[in-house]
Amino acid sequence: MSNPMNTWHRLRAGNEKFFVPVRGGQREPALQAPIAAVFRCADAAVGSEMILGQSWGSLVDVSTWGHVIDDGVLATMECAVDTLEVPLIVVLGHADCRAMRAAMRAWDDAVIPEGATRIAVQQALSSIVRRGASADSVDGVTAAHIVETGVALMERSPIISQRIDAGKCGIICVTTDPVSGQLRTHAAIGPVGEVPDTLLECV
Repeated sequence: MSNPMNTWHRLRAGNEKFFVPVRGGQREPALQAPIAAVFRCADAAVGSEMILGQSWGSLVDVSTWGHVIDDGVLATMECAVDTLEVPLIVVLGHADCRAMRAAMRAWDDAVIPEGATRIAVQQALSSIVRRGASADSVDGVTAAHIVETGVALMERSPIISQRIDAGKCGIICVTTDPVSGQLRTHAAIGPVGEVPDTLLECV
């Protein structure tokens, strides 16, 4: 079983390997400004850059367990769209999400878990109710929740909603197929030019 010291040594060794080319004088060219902001679940095993085929630094990557929205998330997204002027927010869901499974158990058993994880579960349960979704599959709950998450980002942030109204930003809510890895669109908010497969389209 790993301990804090061993884990830190592993991370620091990885950092040493990562920056060897820099010490050798072969510096990479400066990264361009990010092209999009991604809000994903911290439970996801694969990073946003890999899923979306982008280079490191090209995305503003934000993750919380179960897509919990707090002031820190809103501040980061507002900075991305207003200061960095990214034109797109991607709410990225994934298959077999443990946070959504916890929400399904809470729905079935009428018991909310203890600790800070209850916030994620409560937000997911709220998404089920607001979308009128069924709580009988983790994929269905995930789809409903990422749509509500996208809507909530717009509703809770005047800066984001103003950018969307001005046609300068859009929000797209997608999940990844567990087999092919391809994206499935569940909601498009603003001038994204994508037709959702299910649930909702906001214009």
